[in-house]
Amino acid sequence: MDDYTRLIDDLGLPGWMGELRAGRWLAEDLMILETPPDWYTCPPALIPLISQGSGPKYTGIWHRWTTSGHALHMVEAGPEDHFLLIEMALTPEQFAARLAMHAMSAADGVTADIRAFAAAAGITDLDALDQHTINYSDQPDDLVHLPLFDTPRPATACTEGLSRDGITPFAGDTPSPEEPGAAWFELSGARRAALAGDPAAAPWQRRNAPVEALFADAMAQGDHLRAWAILNSTGWKLPAARKAATALAAAVADPVIAAQLRAWVDFSQKSFDPDREDY
Repeated sequence: MDDYTRLIDDLGLPGWMGELRAGRWLAEDLMILETPPDWYTCPPALIPLISQGSGPKYTGIWHRWTTSGHALHMVEAGPEDHFLLIEMALTPEQFAARLAMHAMSAADGVTADIRAFAAAAGITDLDALDQHTINYSDQPDDLVHLPLFDTPRPATACTEGLSRDGITPFAGDTPSPEEPGAAWFELSGARRAALAGDPAAAPWQRRNAPVEALFADAMAQGDHLRAWAILNSTGWKLPAARKAATALAAAVADPVIAAQLRAWVDFSQKSFDPDREDY
């Protein structure tokens, strides 16, 4: 069991997610995806489950430590658009359904592997998902036709006029005074643009922020939540980010967060690509 698979277990998530990451499920039907994921750089808050080199992009879990309950968002994201988070699902059940529909669209039907995955992931009405993909393919805007996505509703399942250019688990396109500690990667495209020149924005929520100095200040003050938000914002070089993640892992009281930081450091070191040295 690798560090990320152990982390999925520590977070209380279903075992099939770790098995998916290890390549046990849907590997034949989603042939363009790599499991375990390859390294293209990613922020430490993203737990990568699957990667796709043609994007490149990841499908994985974005872990929001700065919110109560350590909120988890299943997302797609990649370095080409500065890890704009495209929210796929808000529950493991929704995530399993999205993966099954992707696989059914790719395989043009329900294969034995998809049925086995559905059984492992607890999908109870695979035929309904199959009919949905026949009617609508696997496009996110059409998820409004599936009751599973009514509550909670991922941003990509919003009706026309409410969809966003990317999804932030932070605040969409509305300022959120309750959560001033959102990481830069947790901002939608519109919020990134709006906050770029806003003097009231948190310093790390702007482009080209001095993230190393901001991180050092947060650590000196013992503000580990702020340090996490800064570490998951743009502007880092990988050697400095690894050093910062190691320091935060050693200082933070939460063993799960420490484990996630160490898993990220290990992931980035094992698969280092010198052509991608920042995020």
